[in-house]
Parts: sequence; structure tokens; C-alpha cells
Amino acid sequence: MNEAHPTATTEPSMSENTQLAQWRDEAAAAVSEPDLRERVRDLTARALHERRMDLKELREIVGAITSGIGSGLVERGGEIREGLKQAVSGLDDAVSSAAQKVSYTLREAADQGQAFKDNELKASLEQLRDLEVQFVDTLKQTASESGGKLREELDTLSEHLKHSGTRTGEQVREALQQMASGVKAGTEAGREKLSETASITTGRLSEVASGVLAAVSDALKRQSDRLRS
Repeated sequence: MNEAHPTATTEPSMSENTQLAQWRDEAAAAVSEPDLRERVRDLTARALHERRMDLKELREIVGAITSGIGSGLVERGGEIREGLKQAVSGLDDAVSSAAQKVSYTLREAADQGQAFKDNELKASLEQLRDLEVQFVDTLKQTASESGGKLREELDTLSEHLKHSGTRTGEQVREALQQMASGVKAGTEAGREKLSETASITTGRLSEVASGVLAAVSDALKRQSDRLRS
């Protein structure tokens, strides 16, 4: 998944709209197949990979696939609650995996002492921190655009996830905490290997570690505040 880039203010292109429509159609078709959770998980993971998108674009993917799932469930008729739970679990699995990959990328860059501009690091960590909120908010938005039983069930499910949490949220919190611990350990080990005369390198290690730890600490605090709100 690529690093974040400024988002254009133009309308989605025809090819982007076509791709979103294709994912909606595939999600709708998956409703009639066995192993709905696994099918939705695989579809979401493929969508994330194919577009090589950053976390800012998560809403488009989750929205398109959730919309397709809803259409398929309504068309099939009957009880939709269990199907919706399975499908959203599949979405959660895929988004959680994406969060893990993003955290690995950030951790690797930090371990290598890559120079981060403060705003770039904070932006990446804030996207990761807010991933659970974006996921649940997108479900709620899809519910508001739906009708009847689907709207009721999707709204209830999104409210439940908001209070009980998601695998995505668990993954994000674990990733941020591991990043903080890893940076601390790596910095201490690096300092032990440096000669006393390597003041510039020591200073560089301290600078990188300080910036990463400050950003991670801020991300964890803000995520905790958001969960309590």
C-alpha cells in the first residue's frame, strides 16, 4: 500500500466509477455463494491491492462493497441479519490485514532510520489510528443511504461495532504499541553499538526515535479519546 499522497479535488474518473461498480456487483453476487465471509474478505483484499491505495481511499472500497452486499441480500430476500454479519466480518478481516501491512511499512522505515518530516509521519499514523473510525462510519453512511430492513440491520450492526470494537481497531492499537516498543528497543541497541565519538549518528538516532515515539504516543492518545467519545 503506497504512502499517502494529496487527494485530488476532481470528480472520480469514468474508470474509477466502473471499478467501484464492478466491486459492488461482485459483492452482490457473493451473497448467493457459500462462505460469504471468506468471499468478501478476499474481494476487499483484492480491491485494496489492485488499486494500491492509501488509507484515505478506504471509504470508497468499503462503501462500494457494503452497498453491493446490501443489494444482494435484499434481492435474495428472507433474513438478512446473519448474512450481513458474515459479510461485515469479512470486510473487517481484510481491513485489519491492510492495517497490519501499513504498520509494517512504517515500522521498517523507522527501524532503518528513514528521515520523516513531522507532518508526513503524523499523517500516516493518524490515518492508521483513524482506520477503525473510518470503517464504522462508512457502514453507518451506507446504512443511511439504504432503506427498510437493510438500513435497520446495518445501522444496528455499525452501532454495535462502534461500542464493542473491531478486529481492525485491535490490530491498529497493537501495531502502534509494538511500533513504540520496537523503536525504543532499536534505538537503545543502536546506541550501544556506536562509538563514543559518533556524536552525529547518536544524535540522528535520537532524532528519529523522538519523532516516531512522539507521533505514536499522540496517535494512541487520540485513538483512546475517540473510542471514549
